[in-house]
Amino acid sequence: MLMVASAVCLVTGVGLAAQAHRFGARSTHAESLAGVLLILGLALIGFGLPVFR
Repeated sequence: MLMVASAVCLVTGVGLAAQAHRFGARSTHAESLAGVLLILGLALIGFGLPVFR
């Protein structure tokens, strides 16, 4: 479950970052949200690694 959540965050973050230019004046907010999602996805992967030991 944790890996699915991290994958969703990573894919959503990458997709939002790729489409941020379409948001016009709100593109900085879209890029910030994309960065938060990417960091959250990586943090979830890091948190889930001890489970696989």
